[in-house]
Amino acid sequence: MSARDRETAEALVRLAASLDGAVLGLGTAAVAAASWVKYLAVSGQLRLVASAATPSIADLRYLLPRGGAEPRIAAVRGYVRPKPGGNILRVPYSGEHGVVTKHTQMCLFTEWRGIFGWTFDLHALLFRSWKEQIVMNFRSVPFFLASSEIGNPIGVVYIDVEKAHQPLPLTTVFHKLIPIETTPYTLFQTIIGNGYPIALLDEEKILPIGKQLTAIGLCRANAEGSVEIASCPELPFFLSELTKDEMQAQLSSRARILFWGSIVLGTLSVCLVGHALYRCWKRMKLGREARQARQLFEEGEDAIQEDDSSDEEVGDGQLCVVCLRRRRKAAFIPCGHLVCCCKCALRMERETEPLCPMCRQDIRYMMRIYDS
Repeated sequence: MSARDRETAEALVRLAASLDGAVLGLGTAAVAAASWVKYLAVSGQLRLVASAATPSIADLRYLLPRGGAEPRIAAVRGYVRPKPGGNILRVPYSGEHGVVTKHTQMCLFTEWRGIFGWTFDLHALLFRSWKEQIVMNFRSVPFFLASSEIGNPIGVVYIDVEKAHQPLPLTTVFHKLIPIETTPYTLFQTIIGNGYPIALLDEEKILPIGKQLTAIGLCRANAEGSVEIASCPELPFFLSELTKDEMQAQLSSRARILFWGSIVLGTLSVCLVGHALYRCWKRMKLGREARQARQLFEEGEDAIQEDDSSDEEVGDGQLCVVCLRRRRKAAFIPCGHLVCCCKCALRMERETEPLCPMCRQDIRYMMRIYDS
């Protein structure tokens, strides 16, 4: 962990412990609420996946909407094959062929605090667009899922990836890390900020021909009258290597984790907030007792003056440890030490940090002791 991350963690711990844990309790409650919202969303996705029809590719045409009906969600499994007479994409670096290609270039930066030890990221503030620069080239050609990998398939279903919101199961065919040579500007970046470019990550991914996938989405007819599956925004999957049963198992496991996580975090937040309220009520109670004791001291002004004017002899073991002139008549709470006279006890109680002169424990309030 870097020094900046350690300072940030310490600041978060101090903030969470403030107000007797009330901030931590409210933060835990917010996380529990967010987990519950995610649980509801995942539960809805699980219901959609479970309700999806699973016909064969040849029988998928019977699910096409008729008479203005809403498209139905279906899940089919087949092999990726290009459109007959269509194009096939070729990756220039690796020479692999596929129906979808994705080329990305991302600049990688190192992280450090700079020679001045500044805690904020000045480089990210001034050059954020450079630090997050990602060059992407995405291409696709029409393709479909067939019931067989080779030969004449029994049925086909075209896949529309143009408006897909879910990640595609692409295969990495090219990965290269290109170091960046240092320049005079690198020294300037080193001085003013905590990040400078060190390498360029070049990657190419494809959707290869012949890969077996599961397509789950809205079943409809395209412009040519063929069966097509389009992405459904409410579903977390579109094209996946998982089967429908594996999708359900994954969503079910995630839903259970989110459900019990929200229950545990919610219970913990209630305990933390309740503890903070109890501590607050206890402090208010102690403050009320302290005010009552202070009022008794103020009402005993005459007794204090009588102690000052009296000429009685006091033994060495009964003298105030502060002034060494008056009798000890004020006990500190909660330590209970009877070591000060009323006048010195009042003066010590009014200090910024009232501490017992014997044990150095915090003074909550004082109590006047009367001899029988």
